[in-house]
Amino acid sequence: MSEESQASGEEAAGEVAAEPLEISPQAPPHHVRVNAIVRYSVERQITMAMGVLGLLVLGWLSLTRLPLEFLPAFSSSNIWVNVPYPSASPGEVERELVRPLEDGLGTLNALETLTSSASADGANVNLTFVDGTDMDLAAVEVRDRLDRVRDRLPSDVERIYIRRFQSSDIPVLRTSVSSNWSRERLYDFMEDVVQPRLERLEGVAQVQVRGVQRREIQINLIPARLQASGIDVRQLSAALRQGNLNVSAGYLEEGARRLQVRTLGELTNLQEIRELPIRGDGLTLADVAEVDYTFPERESWDYLNGEESISISINKTSTANLLRVVERAKGEYERLLASPEGQGLSLRHFHDTSVDVSEGLSELTRSGVLGGGLAVLFTLIFLRKLRTTLLIAIAVPLSVVTTFVFIYLLRQADLTEMTLNVMSLMGLMLAVGMLLDNSIVVIESIFRHHDELGEDARTASLRGASEVAMPIICSTATTMSVFLPVLFVGSAGRFGRFMGDIGLTVCIVMAASLLVSLTVVPLVASKLLRSEPPSKPGLLSRMVDAYGWTIALTLRHRFVFTVGAILVLVGSWKLYSGIERTFSPPSEGRQLSLFVDTPRNYSTEQRAEVFDQIYALLDGNREKWEIADIAHEYRRGGGRSRNRHGGSGNRFEIYLVPEEDAQKRASDIQAEIRDALPTLAGVIFKTAAAQHGPPGAGSSQVDVELVGDDLQVLELLAPRITGTLSQVPFLKDVDTSLESGAEELRLQVDAERSVQAGLSTQAVAQTVSSALSSRAVTKYKSDQREIDVVMQYREEDRETLDQLESLPVFGDTPLQLGALVQAERAAGARTIERENRRSKIEISATTVGDMPSFAAMGMVRRTLGGYQLPEGYEWRFARSWRDAEEDADSTMIAFLFAVILVYMIMAALFESFLQPFTILLSIPFAFTGVGLIMKLAGQPRSSTADMGLIILAGIVVNNAIVLVDHINTLRADGMSRDNAVILGGRHRLRPILMTAITTILGLFPMVAPFFLPQVFGQPEGRAAFWAPVGLVILGGLTTSTFLTLLVTPTLYTLVDDFKLFFERVVRSARSVGPRRAARDGEAAAAEPAV
Repeated sequence: MSEESQASGEEAAGEVAAEPLEISPQAPPHHVRVNAIVRYSVERQITMAMGVLGLLVLGWLSLTRLPLEFLPAFSSSNIWVNVPYPSASPGEVERELVRPLEDGLGTLNALETLTSSASADGANVNLTFVDGTDMDLAAVEVRDRLDRVRDRLPSDVERIYIRRFQSSDIPVLRTSVSSNWSRERLYDFMEDVVQPRLERLEGVAQVQVRGVQRREIQINLIPARLQASGIDVRQLSAALRQGNLNVSAGYLEEGARRLQVRTLGELTNLQEIRELPIRGDGLTLADVAEVDYTFPERESWDYLNGEESISISINKTSTANLLRVVERAKGEYERLLASPEGQGLSLRHFHDTSVDVSEGLSELTRSGVLGGGLAVLFTLIFLRKLRTTLLIAIAVPLSVVTTFVFIYLLRQADLTEMTLNVMSLMGLMLAVGMLLDNSIVVIESIFRHHDELGEDARTASLRGASEVAMPIICSTATTMSVFLPVLFVGSAGRFGRFMGDIGLTVCIVMAASLLVSLTVVPLVASKLLRSEPPSKPGLLSRMVDAYGWTIALTLRHRFVFTVGAILVLVGSWKLYSGIERTFSPPSEGRQLSLFVDTPRNYSTEQRAEVFDQIYALLDGNREKWEIADIAHEYRRGGGRSRNRHGGSGNRFEIYLVPEEDAQKRASDIQAEIRDALPTLAGVIFKTAAAQHGPPGAGSSQVDVELVGDDLQVLELLAPRITGTLSQVPFLKDVDTSLESGAEELRLQVDAERSVQAGLSTQAVAQTVSSALSSRAVTKYKSDQREIDVVMQYREEDRETLDQLESLPVFGDTPLQLGALVQAERAAGARTIERENRRSKIEISATTVGDMPSFAAMGMVRRTLGGYQLPEGYEWRFARSWRDAEEDADSTMIAFLFAVILVYMIMAALFESFLQPFTILLSIPFAFTGVGLIMKLAGQPRSSTADMGLIILAGIVVNNAIVLVDHINTLRADGMSRDNAVILGGRHRLRPILMTAITTILGLFPMVAPFFLPQVFGQPEGRAAFWAPVGLVILGGLTTSTFLTLLVTPTLYTLVDDFKLFFERVVRSARSVGPRRAARDGEAAAAEPAV
């Protein structure tokens, strides 16, 4: 700013108080440097027309080639290791499997948490790595460590499974298959026909068939024949292993040839197994056992709507279009049913992700189109010029098309994995209202040059667009910049990873909108702009005059307005901070889960009776509870219905009718079902509702962990903590991960007798295990796959203790097992859970009603905060809750960084450290609207709402940027400060109002269900999850726009006065030194010479 304009600004500081201002409605003429992009667009019309046409074609091609998903692609930072080890106790699994695995995996690079569990089925280890870790490299390192520790594991461990969870692991289609066929025929048809045909479909990555058991070769030993033949079961096991081998024996040099030598002894068919010699006298396996190729003993039962069924899950490849994959799969199912070999089969698709995707994308598309239509309609009503409105509306389709092109190009360059999903389309919907902002500001400036300054259409387009080029570039940059903290600071959290697609989409859309406003809009305006007779002053003119008078009033009473602004800020923060906080908004899906925990000593028949009773209850209330399908499963072993490491069993999945056909909320139905469940001795029921959004969204469960070195101490502490939490009024269904161990039979080996019989304790244990264990003894290799060979006593010969005690054990002399062991019955060990090599017990509770998550956490903290635990033992929230707290902290840090970035961009635009503070104060004024609208909608603060706050920080400053930049331009042309403030406000009122209202209208369909449920439906499911973003932006922008128009002019003058005062102090300080030196010189000259 020049010294003259600064001086005029100083003089103007006192003008307002002295006399009323007389201001011309026109600004003085000033020189505008034409922007190079604008000039090129207006002068190269044919080139631009071809460019737009090419963009439309590329946009359509890009749209058809972009993968369609429900949620963004993501990869978990966890690796799961599973080691199956059936027929073992949890204590044995912990000692033989878990501890060696912990030793081998505990020192992995970037490992954050190692969680393990030991159960009767085997060992599970969950490795959680630091966010940002290269998971491909981590998986390779995990395999390497497992290879090293393999020798420390029991020799009969067959497989170690390693699994990583990615978004592509979520099935796109789940189908239930039932039939009147025999079990053998149905299973063979699924494995040999259905699964291969589905796997051959384009875009299908994996087909999983659940409920099908693989047949195995069963060697059922006959005790009487074993005893009569004097055969020890250990001998049989050894004979099977040693008689089923192919061994590479080296090489033979035969003349000039070198031949590889292999000894072949693998069994090639079932008859060879039967005829396997087990003794030199011709005794074969068939002489002492029944050998069959059949199904193993059933371990689980699956049903859909009361009929036993098999479920098929289809996963797609990462690049395939979800809708097309599902369509192909359904077509293949139809062809199977129509074929002669498929007669008698019945299918039901009970979980179709394509429906969720189609509905979600349709909702967002409808909301976006409606929002864009409202914004354009308002522009037409406001301007009352169809040609101008169409000119502005061009920005919407061109910007959207450009967005598709950029996303496709970024994917081709491997710079992003973004797809078309609910998050990226949500970004489009958020940007719909803002798409018009830049075009409105540009066309308004062009109109002012044409109508008020009398320039021709071409000149007005060039100069008008160039005049506002820097302000709209800056305002667009502020909107885009707020997403950088989300990508860098928030990317570590779950919501940061999901919201990245929203941020990238908004950035691309806004950049496309900026490009269109500086190229297409001035080009079309230079052709379509026509001179029109001046219209009569209307409502808008009166609003402009009233606003100019209001600014003059605020400048005369700056102290009063400043105090009022401070009071508004204080009230805004109190209102906003008083809203309860939760992790994510409640967003119910139309699916319920009912977990059924039965005592482990229940027989399969007793467990089936419980499930039949519950199914009858649900099936008899289908209409009342709006149930579409009921799937349930139970397992032979019973016990806990939820495996915390990924497994499941003993549960009902209740699929409700779609939202559009529903009369009740899913949570209300859940409560009704819970109240109607019968009371059964020893049976525990738990219900849960499916949630939309990122993992963990909308959870109503509070999880607490007890951690310490000694599991027995934890088992004593857990009931006390559970009892304390049960007293909390807003918690229910308080339960622990402890479960009553299965009753077990303990055989205490008499060491002295065993030695006398020439047997070791290990030999006795191996004899019992060989007779009873269902582990595979060896493998039989068929043409297609490996088949387990299992050896054990016949089922009728291993039902009682007497039969077990009569088991022959061969040492120096044959003895019965009962002579060597003492049998006793006792409660078995529970599942053992550990974290970072310390024992752990989990305690869970469900919150009552819609209690916000942070309120529940605070209540638990207050309840357990003073609870005294022994030294070395602690309680803490489960990892998912700790992660959610970190997400909330990261989001607020991202908000602060966003504000700093916005300041930096504005400081660069205005070449001032002070003026950006004038604009930044628009942000706290937004909290007034945010607090009001969240209260009216009854919504808590959440991570989703915080994302709206971050976006809001980049939007609310745009109006003030345009206003302040124009005031600076007027002052640079010689106008006094206060006159420039008033005239700048008059000039920019219309574009500010238009841009704000079009953005608000663009967002209105997103939040409409909260205020007009009769028209737009109840805010449930997906709408309830993403609506808080729109609520925050809409409410904050509404109040911020109004308050910014009132407060910014006053703040501008106050900041300018502070700047002038500071400059005077600096000038005064600088002039003190020379004046003092001059006085000292004069004094020295006056002194007489000595």
